[in-house]
Amino acid sequence: MNKTLNLSIALLLSTNATAMTQIEFVDRLKNTHPFFTQQGLEKQSSQLDYVASTANQDWVLGSSIDSENKLNKQISSGSITATHKMVDSGADLSISKSWSDISSKTTALTSDKFLVNYTLPLLKNVNGVNDQLLTDLSSIKTDITSLKLEQSEEAFVLAQLFKLVDLSHAQQQFSLTSSRLELAEKELKLVKNKFSQSVVDKVDVLLQEDAYQRAYQQHLQAEQDLDLLKQELAITLDMPAQSMSSEFDLYQLYQSNLGNLRKHLQVNTTEMKVANLEQELLTRQLKSDKNNTELKLDLNLGAGRDIDDIWNVGLGLSYPLGNTKAKSALGKTQIEITKAKENTAELLLKLTIQASVLDKKVDHLAKLLNSYQARIEIAKSRAQEEKRRYELGNSPVSFVISAQNNVQEVRSSYAQAALKYQKSVLEFQAAVDQLL
Repeated sequence: MNKTLNLSIALLLSTNATAMTQIEFVDRLKNTHPFFTQQGLEKQSSQLDYVASTANQDWVLGSSIDSENKLNKQISSGSITATHKMVDSGADLSISKSWSDISSKTTALTSDKFLVNYTLPLLKNVNGVNDQLLTDLSSIKTDITSLKLEQSEEAFVLAQLFKLVDLSHAQQQFSLTSSRLELAEKELKLVKNKFSQSVVDKVDVLLQEDAYQRAYQQHLQAEQDLDLLKQELAITLDMPAQSMSSEFDLYQLYQSNLGNLRKHLQVNTTEMKVANLEQELLTRQLKSDKNNTELKLDLNLGAGRDIDDIWNVGLGLSYPLGNTKAKSALGKTQIEITKAKENTAELLLKLTIQASVLDKKVDHLAKLLNSYQARIEIAKSRAQEEKRRYELGNSPVSFVISAQNNVQEVRSSYAQAALKYQKSVLEFQAAVDQLL
């Protein structure tokens, strides 16, 4: 049994030589896990949506050729057109070239026409405010998508880091149970030697054997927990299980330097950035909705050549009486902006409460960790004293076993409290956007 224990400890120590820090863990996770490939594809899809929103800026080309025979006349015609939306000004440009041939037995007529038309909005859609709407909204939505992908990435990494902390805790428990088992084995040998010399009773031997079996069971449980975690994380990170080990320090205390927590959350958190961008979406929509309540007044310019030179200058005017649809859309958007502002304020309140509670929780758990250090020293002193009294014949072996078990329990509770502390720290860092 002692050889097996020593081998287990040796294997643990050998894996510690290549133990993984938090930064190394996150880097490998990003490089190997399919989740991050999916994140990249989502971002590419969002960027393609933005590109598609600029389709109204494309040149549109058209052509036609016709031929017919009517009343013994052969009529042939054709045209080529090109249109383009100038979104920066809202103007429409069209260029056309057309021709026709009419021939009969006695006559032949040919026409050739070239025209350029330019329409510039002066009120409604001035400066292309409505033509640019879809592209502007898509650009903001792309930024929102990127931020939401960061949020989901942070949540995923947080869940995986919890497992890394669990691994550190499992390693600590394995080390503690190994030490307890080794001590129980030594104590059992001593008691058996004393029994063979008729110094102690059979009951002392049985008590020590029971203590040894209990320590052995705890060691087996700790070994199982450690192996299962190593197996899970090794598969997640695509690496051999025997190489999977954590260098995450369970007992390292966290120092926060945020200062004004509410201000930090308002400016730096992804949630608030998303909320602000969603307000920006509505503000941009409002700009177009206000413009849509204007008169439609366009300046029309044209030039070309048929038989003679052609040119024209004109104004086009239209306005729906009541303009009900545009005014309704404007009122609805204004309501949505008011709601968005209230939702943003509520979100900031929620984030502040969450982060403040986690901050307090971290502080209290830090105090708890400090108290465990004193308890460990007390438990160790008690175990030494009970051992001394037993060797002098002033105390039964059950007191020694109880004291040694108490040392183990206090150390185990210390590790469990450290586990809660580190997970709370990670939650707090995620809440204030300092995890990644």
